[in-house]
Amino acid sequence: MQKKRCLIITSDAGFGHRSAALSVSKALEVLYPNQVEILVTNPIQETDTPTVMKPIEKGYDRSVRFSPGLYRLSYEVSDSRMISEVVEGALTLMLQKIIANAIWDFRPDVILNTNEMFNTPIGKALHDVSVKVPAFTVVTDLADVHALWFPPEPDRFYIANEWVKVKALESGVADEKIVISGIPVSPDFALNQVEKQALRGSLGLDPQRLTVLFVGSNRVSNLQDYLQTLEYFPTPVQAVVIAGGNDELYKSLIGRHYDFPLEVRNFEKNVPQWMMASDVLVTKAGGLIISEGLAAGLPILLIDYLPGHEEGNVRYLLSHQAGALVQNEGEFRAMLRYWLEGDGSRLRQVARASAQIGHPEAALKVAKDLWDAMQQQAEVKLLPSKAGGYFGLMAKP
Repeated sequence: MQKKRCLIITSDAGFGHRSAALSVSKALEVLYPNQVEILVTNPIQETDTPTVMKPIEKGYDRSVRFSPGLYRLSYEVSDSRMISEVVEGALTLMLQKIIANAIWDFRPDVILNTNEMFNTPIGKALHDVSVKVPAFTVVTDLADVHALWFPPEPDRFYIANEWVKVKALESGVADEKIVISGIPVSPDFALNQVEKQALRGSLGLDPQRLTVLFVGSNRVSNLQDYLQTLEYFPTPVQAVVIAGGNDELYKSLIGRHYDFPLEVRNFEKNVPQWMMASDVLVTKAGGLIISEGLAAGLPILLIDYLPGHEEGNVRYLLSHQAGALVQNEGEFRAMLRYWLEGDGSRLRQVARASAQIGHPEAALKVAKDLWDAMQQQAEVKLLPSKAGGYFGLMAKP
C-alpha cells in the first residue's frame, strides 16, 4: 500500500511551534506505523527564502528578551484582522513560492501548520499549484491569540480551549472549522503513564522525596536563584533542572552542590517522563510548556512570562487555579510551602485542577483527523487547474 503523505510546516521562533509539530508527527508514527511519510519543514530556513526573512526567528528571540516593551507594542498594534491582512500580504509575497515548491516537491495528502505566519502563504501556494489539499492549523497559545492565527484560508483550526474559540469566532472563523483539541504535546503523556514513585526509581530519583522540575531556556531568567531557595526546605525535596539549551545555566549547575539531590540536563528528549515523575513544574508561561505540565497534571509555578501572548497564558492558568505566578524567590518559597502545609491537600487540589484542563491526548486527536483527511484524499487527491492539468501534468510553479 502506498504511504500517505503529511506535510507539517513549522518555525523555530521559540520552541513551541516545532514542539507541537513534532508531537503530531510522533502521534502519526505511533498510530499508523509505516503508513505515513511525514515531512516537517521550516520555510524560513529554506535556501531560496528572501534574505530579509532569515533573521526573523533570531530577531524574535532578541526582541522579547531585550525589548519587551517594544515587542508588546508591536503585538498589540498588529492584533486586528485589518492590520493582520497587511502583514499577511507581505508574508505571502516572501513565502508563497517557497511553500508552493515544497508542496509540489512533496505532494502531500494533507498539510498541517503550527505557526501563524504561514496560514495565508499556504493558502495562496495551494492556489499557485492548483491543487486541493486540506490545510489545517494548530494554534499554540492558550488565551491571547493574535489575529494572524485566524485568516480565512485554513480548512480547520485546532485550538486549546473555549477562550481561544471566542477569539476565532470574533475573527470571522466559521464554527464548523474549529476543533477544541488542546495544544498537541507528546503522545507519551497519554500512552505511557506510569505510577509516579516507580517512574522516579527508573530515572534514578528518590521515590519518596517531593520532586520539583525546573524547565528553562534562554528566555528564562534567574532560574538558579529560585532553585537556591529549596535549600533548608522543611520538606525533603529533590530537584530536576532541564536547561532547555541555556548553556550558561547548564554549565553553572554541573558539579554544584546543594543540600538536596539535583539532576541537571541540558536538552532532554524524554521530557514527558521527567514531568510525570515530578510533583511541581517551575517554568515560564509558554503555551507548550504549560500544556505539557497540564497534561501531566502538575501544579505549575510560573517565574517569568513574555509580553503579549504569554500574559494570556498566565491568566488562563490562574483562572483555573492550576498554578501560581510568583514575582521573586521569596514568593516562590512561600507558595511552595503554602501548597504543602498540613497534609499537602492544597498541592493535590492544584494538581487535580491542572489535570482537569490538560489534554494529554491532543496530538493523537489531531493525528487521527489528519489520517481521516488523507484517507479521503486517496480517491480524489487533486483538482484540475484552470488549464485542465493535474499534478502530474503541470509545470512546476
